[in-house]
Amino acid sequence: MKHIPEIRSLARNAQTSSEFLHWLRIDGGKLGAAAHLLGGPDWAERAMIVVDVARKGHNVATRPGDRRALRKLLHLEYTSDPGSEEAKLFVDIDPDDQRADDARRCAEILDKGVRALEALRLAGVAKLREAA
Repeated sequence: MKHIPEIRSLARNAQTSSEFLHWLRIDGGKLGAAAHLLGGPDWAERAMIVVDVARKGHNVATRPGDRRALRKLLHLEYTSDPGSEEAKLFVDIDPDDQRADDARRCAEILDKGVRALEALRLAGVAKLREAA
């Protein structure tokens, strides 16, 4: 019976990953907008590369560097240098702005999705498609 929790965990991570990929395909523009808000046009372009990979049905796991960098951006890890573009943009954001709230949601969704994808990778699942 030891395998039942592992199977449940695998199924939960597969479901979470599927939901993440669906979100990237349907609402991935929000990730691009959040990246633009917090980092500017170069970050938006980088985010949209990840979104385009998902929309084309390719494996987003092939872009681990972009996913990690976007996670850092959305968690404001690049704002500690006062001279950075990210810090300058962050200072101008009104915390009550809907775009700031959308960026926070994107950070949460990205975190959950990336954790689930990583768990599947460690379990040996090489490719996952969005559930219908």
